[in-house]
Amino acid sequence: MVICVGKPVTSNEQEALFQAIIRKLPSVVEPSRLQEVSTLALALMLRRPGDRDLRAELTREIHDIIAEVKPGHPPEAIHNEMRFAVRGCIKVLQAAKERRLPRKAQAAANNWAQSDGARRTVKPVHHKSEDEDNSKKTTRSVVAVLLALLVLLGGYIWWSGARTDGGSDPSEAGRFARQVMDAAKGDAPETHMFGGSLRVVSMGGRPVVVAEKVPPRICAASGWTLVRGGVLSINGVTPQRVSSGKITELCNSEDGDASIMWSPK
Repeated sequence: MVICVGKPVTSNEQEALFQAIIRKLPSVVEPSRLQEVSTLALALMLRRPGDRDLRAELTREIHDIIAEVKPGHPPEAIHNEMRFAVRGCIKVLQAAKERRLPRKAQAAANNWAQSDGARRTVKPVHHKSEDEDNSKKTTRSVVAVLLALLVLLGGYIWWSGARTDGGSDPSEAGRFARQVMDAAKGDAPETHMFGGSLRVVSMGGRPVVVAEKVPPRICAASGWTLVRGGVLSINGVTPQRVSSGKITELCNSEDGDASIMWSPK
């Protein structure tokens, strides 16, 4: 995505940047890094004065979620705790998106507080243009920070992947997607490559592949490939508007592994 410096970005572009961050969270393997990235993403979402209380509340929730990852536990236990922590942080960020006060409502609340019951006065025209210019600069600054965060997060994930096997291997996700697709053609083993059950049922004369106990990171990494080739349901939900961020959210929506259903086009 290319964003011009002199042009304020659209809400869709901001949403795309934020969803890119959400999509990368499952690849973070260190609690401190997860807390840092989640807290910063939260602060970027809830940056208006009227969001202050909600931001403080959800920041505490992220802190409590990360605190559940115990450094002294065995590696396998820490790995599972991180999975739950990532899932929890994604839910907190989703809650922030749903609960934040819309811009117009915040502006009305701010105007009411500033007027203190008095009649609202009209600002001079040159003040309005200055406010608009400041608003554009603020928007560009926020997007610049989001882009920098995304680049840093991507660099961290590459670096951590070079020294640990905690992240998902893209080739694993590709092989899993291919296994699901082949199953719809009649080549379905009893279990998929991650040990969960794999079966094919018929709905309306069409084959539907059902895969249980799919690791959330594999579910998220293979989901877009499956969506492009058919209809995908994740943990019982078939999204109407599909994006990589939405797929990641659904893959992490349940405790434990994910369940998917896929039917080819």
